[in-house]
Amino acid sequence: MAPFVRPLTSFLARVMALVMALVIVLTLLPRAAWAQTVPSDSSLPAGTPEEDKRHGDEAMIALRYQEALAYYRRAFEATKSPALLYNMGRAYEGLAEFPKALDALDEFTEKAPPELKARVPKLEELVNDVRRRVATMVVSVPVAGAEVRLGNKVLGNSKPGPNVYRVNAGPQTLVVSHREYFPFERTLTLVGGQSESIEVVLASRSAEALLRVTSPVTGASVAIDGKSIGNVPAETPMKPGQHRIALSRDGYDAAETNVVLIAGERKDVDIPMAVHDSITKKWWFWTGIGVVLVAGGIATYIALTTEKDPSAGTIPPGTVKAESWGFRF
Repeated sequence: MAPFVRPLTSFLARVMALVMALVIVLTLLPRAAWAQTVPSDSSLPAGTPEEDKRHGDEAMIALRYQEALAYYRRAFEATKSPALLYNMGRAYEGLAEFPKALDALDEFTEKAPPELKARVPKLEELVNDVRRRVATMVVSVPVAGAEVRLGNKVLGNSKPGPNVYRVNAGPQTLVVSHREYFPFERTLTLVGGQSESIEVVLASRSAEALLRVTSPVTGASVAIDGKSIGNVPAETPMKPGQHRIALSRDGYDAAETNVVLIAGERKDVDIPMAVHDSITKKWWFWTGIGVVLVAGGIATYIALTTEKDPSAGTIPPGTVKAESWGFRF
């Protein structure tokens, strides 16, 4: 039987290697990638709070965070058990919805009795870790009803003045849009545990144009009609008509261009910049210097190697030669 055992053992080893590789790959996937279709609480099969809790636990083990959340939420509505707040917080964390996870964990910390909190290992460390993943964004919008979107998530419609949102920290793109205005867009780097304020400027489609200035030169400063508007890429509403755009940056020659804008138009202008060459980098500078040095060297050599008449001085003839180029006492 030995000849058959060896192939079987080799086959099982290959199967186990494939299984382990699959586990590693799945483990490295982002948590949110495991999210399933969001079930509504009303679509769940009927069950007691205890059954809902059990189904939620099973879904969590299977990494079906949305399903687990739906069961936990329904069980909590029926029982108001603080333990379910903790479970909901972990489900939100699995979905990378860190603001909601922090809300649930903070509520658990506030409402759970000491003996229940003592059962959670490193609770404070967990809450602080989630808190570091949450940033506050204060978006001031001049009009009501504008859609505020961060990344691919709609945060809601604006009200005039400051609008406060708790969001995931990290690089994000904010877009504020309204049918009567050009969209406002800004790339942000939101820092966990900190607040960032954004003043939204909306340009009317009927009365203004939107001008966006870019350049291959990162960090170039932009001025329009003599007024600085920041660094590239820079976007600003402008009145219709002709405007002068000027770019500047250390190490580059200034670049300028004119643009004509029409009301309701969005115009993108990309302006290249040339690397600034100092005078010492010009070929003609060093050519001229070379001619002067060569001419000076020849003249000095002639002067130093020319023997003087003994009667015209005190230095003996032929004492000073070309090797005495440098000055010395």
